[in-house]
Amino acid sequence: MKLLGYAPDVDQTVEGVIVDCEAFIPTEKGMQAAPTAESAGAAALAAVCFGGAYGRDLDDSFRVFAGTATKLYELSGSSWTDITRVSGGDYTLGADSYWRFAQFGNTMLAVAKTDTLQASGAGAFADVSGAPSASIVETVSNQVFLFDTNEGTYGDSPNRWWCSALRDHTDWTPSISTQSATNTLPSASGRITAGKRFGEQIVVYKERAMYIGTYVGAPVIWDFRQIAGEAGCSSNEAVINIGSADNPVHIFMGVDDFWRFDGARPSPIGSTLRKTVYEELDAKLSYKIKSLHDRINQRVYFYYPSKTGGGAVDKCVVYHYRKNQWGRDDRTVEAAMEFIGGGVTYDTLGDISATYDGYDAGLTFDSPFWTSGAEAPAVFNGSHVLQTLSGAAVNSSFTMHDIGDDTTYNLLSRVKPVWLGKPTSASMVNFYKYNQGDNLIEDVETTMNESRFDLFRSARIHRFRFNLVGDCVVSDVNVFLQGESFE
Repeated sequence: MKLLGYAPDVDQTVEGVIVDCEAFIPTEKGMQAAPTAESAGAAALAAVCFGGAYGRDLDDSFRVFAGTATKLYELSGSSWTDITRVSGGDYTLGADSYWRFAQFGNTMLAVAKTDTLQASGAGAFADVSGAPSASIVETVSNQVFLFDTNEGTYGDSPNRWWCSALRDHTDWTPSISTQSATNTLPSASGRITAGKRFGEQIVVYKERAMYIGTYVGAPVIWDFRQIAGEAGCSSNEAVINIGSADNPVHIFMGVDDFWRFDGARPSPIGSTLRKTVYEELDAKLSYKIKSLHDRINQRVYFYYPSKTGGGAVDKCVVYHYRKNQWGRDDRTVEAAMEFIGGGVTYDTLGDISATYDGYDAGLTFDSPFWTSGAEAPAVFNGSHVLQTLSGAAVNSSFTMHDIGDDTTYNLLSRVKPVWLGKPTSASMVNFYKYNQGDNLIEDVETTMNESRFDLFRSARIHRFRFNLVGDCVVSDVNVFLQGESFE
């Protein structure tokens, strides 16, 4: 039986369905134990992380940034250097605010609705005089976009967008000659919640609406068309672009489903687990939803706050967009970002530690920390520490669908997974029942021996939970059953 991924909302008799799992995610060849989060080699931030990003300059050099409620920082070796603006003092983010970043040429831009647009070409950030405050920033077609804005002319305008003058992030005076402009998106109710580049276009999201913006030049400058349907999202971090400049594709977690958008209209992709996820989600905190792109492994992580998490972002489902399969990798995170390592040389070893004992024992030899320019998905954990999702797997589990039916007793004698990467150790718990609708009865726990699990149990319906230790990949599961009788 080929494994079909985590699908708790599907009929639990469908062959190959995984009805429950922990730290078990899809890969190109099957399902695998999820990598653990390991230190990226950086010290902890001074306080809770309210957003992070890396920027790549035109000469291909890069910088890594993170923000707290009062400060902006840049990663320098293993330390976070305070690059908060010199003039204007500390920032004051609200509890539901978040730092958003966008690279524009050699300048990193940062926004939070409670403060002025920030810019850093090198060193400390500084206010961009005359620019609106905004909760969202994006760059496209030689212009900077701001969404959900506040400034002197129109005041607090959650429904408004601005674009800067062409090739100038400092000019925000509307003018046909410079192509700076502003307008609102009133055809759907609600504030703008996200704005993401889409090739040479831009897609703007509300909770239950989407618009696609196209540059058309003077006098309109940017034309926005509402997309049919009610797909939308609650957070700018809920949207990931998995495509290329020539073939953009957005995947996002909406208010009641997961979606894929290729430029025509959004298509739902969450039918196999939507009910389970949205029953867990604390809807009033949906603005905290975060997503993370693992480009190498073609996966998107969706982190969301649960009703039992006390306000923390503590749940995660993982989507493999080539296979259209899901997994699960719950963990508590403050922020999520793609991380790019600066690498370590003999000249910089001493910047990290003066002795071998001083190195972080959690760093593995293949950690992105050691390799310059290596990209990796990363999160800030509950201790404000930046971690890459690249560590060795520790513990994982998955539970298969019901095997059998109400008419036939089957004698189970062996279960043998097809290991493409064998775990360090594993055990299997057998469950059984005699009729659909009955409660499952927990049977014995069997230790793996020679890559298989041997036991005897006669019942009409069987189910298995595999408890795994260490890195592993499994593609199929062979189950040895012998029919005994009919009733």
